[in-house]
Amino acid sequence: MPNPPDPVELAERVAAAVAAHPAVAALHGGIYNDIATYLPGRKLVGVRIGEGDEPVEVAVVLRADRPIPEVVRSLRRDVSRLCGGAAVDITVADILVPEELL
Repeated sequence: MPNPPDPVELAERVAAAVAAHPAVAALHGGIYNDIATYLPGRKLVGVRIGEGDEPVEVAVVLRADRPIPEVVRSLRRDVSRLCGGAAVDITVADILVPEELL
């Protein structure tokens, strides 16, 4: 039976994958800035790896160029795959609207 992934390494991989998504403008800490993973000497904002049966939590700021439900489904699928099929909660904390659309 393989060892479970290191939560710190997993959080970093999730953060990198989410940040690389074309519709994601930034990771976000959530309304209380509590969606985060504490690493040695720093705080990785926007990703919290749940313990046991707890879901993986991700909070993002999205660009307004794609349908939000489509982006959330894509992020949830990608993160779940990285985390061995774990449940994933996505929080859309804000939407970045291009100035020309305002």
